[in-house]
Amino acid sequence: MYSFLNKYGQAMAFGIGVLITVIFLAAIFSADATTRELLLQNDKSPEAYDTSIFDFGIYVSLLLTGLAFVVALIFGITQMASNPKGSLKGIAGLIGLVLIMFIGYSMGNGEPTDPEILNAINKFETSQEATITPGNLKFISGSILTALIMLGLAFLTLIVFGIRGIFK
Repeated sequence: MYSFLNKYGQAMAFGIGVLITVIFLAAIFSADATTRELLLQNDKSPEAYDTSIFDFGIYVSLLLTGLAFVVALIFGITQMASNPKGSLKGIAGLIGLVLIMFIGYSMGNGEPTDPEILNAINKFETSQEATITPGNLKFISGSILTALIMLGLAFLTLIVFGIRGIFK
């Protein structure tokens, strides 16, 4: 299987991508004239959102994303099982990332303090008919904090290895 995918995998992936793109474009261009005209006018009326010509692309994107996740998970578990000693660095990195995410979530505040953020939340809740709970806000602020910590660590690593490379 490995030799087959190594030899033909890239061509197969490209061919499948082209086939999916052609089918998706055919679905879009085969829509009736009134739907195409409505979409071309960039109309924001509810009728413009009541079309199903993009459904194939959305469903295939979701399917391929799920398939990629499952395959990555299977290959990751297989690699860890076949080389447990070599996967210790990856496991330690994953534990570090989860720890940073937990710290970010723990430091997150569940209550909006800025009036602009409160205004944006009210607009979102009104327009989407949804509610943002304090847990959602804590998760969002924790995720932003985690991203900032990871960005800072990446920048620090870049500087440290750059200086280290000068003295080598």
